[in-house]
Amino acid sequence: TLSTSECLGAETLTQLLKNYCRSHNIKTSIAVGVIGFPNVGKSSLINSLKRSKAVSTGSMPGLTRSVQEVQVDKNIRLIDCPGIVFSSRNDDALILRNCIKIEQLEDPIAPVEAILRRCGEEALMSAYALPEFSGVSELLALVAKKRGKLKRGGGFNADAAARTVLQVRRNRSNRSSFRSGKNLF
Repeated sequence: TLSTSECLGAETLTQLLKNYCRSHNIKTSIAVGVIGFPNVGKSSLINSLKRSKAVSTGSMPGLTRSVQEVQVDKNIRLIDCPGIVFSSRNDDALILRNCIKIEQLEDPIAPVEAILRRCGEEALMSAYALPEFSGVSELLALVAKKRGKLKRGGGFNADAAARTVLQVRRNRSNRSSFRSGKNLF
C-alpha cells in the first residue's frame, strides 16, 4: 500500500548521489543545488531527502528568502535557494503557476481571461455557482456582486473580483471555494 508519509524516489535519488560521489572518487561531501520556479516543491524535496523538516515550506511563493544548506549525510549537502523567475513581466503562465504573488500583480484581469480561455464558462459557472455569463467582464461582475467587491456608488471592482478568482484558484490545494469546497480548475 502507498502511504502519504512515504516519499517515492527519495531513496533512489540519495543512492544516485552517493554513487556519484563514489564513481568520481570524491572524498569530501558534494553540494547539490535545488533550483526552479517559486512554489514547485524545492524545499519539500529537501525535507523528503533529509527525512525531517530541515527547511520551511508553504503554499505562498517566495517563502525561501535566502540560500540554505542542509547536510543529508556525511557525503551529501543540499542547497535550497529562492525560486527563480526568468521574466520581468507579469506573464499569465507564471501567474497561473503560482510564481508571482497575487498582491503584486499590476493587471489581475489578464490571468482571469487566461483561466476563462482554458476552462470555459461551464467550469467556472459550476465552480462558483454562478448563472450563465459571457466574457470576463460579466464573470467579474457576478463574482464582485457575490463577494461584495463593489466600489462606491455600487459599481463592481473588477480588479478586486479578479484577485478573488485568482486567490480561490490558488487555494484549490486547501479545498477553498465559494461554496462546497469544490474547485474545478
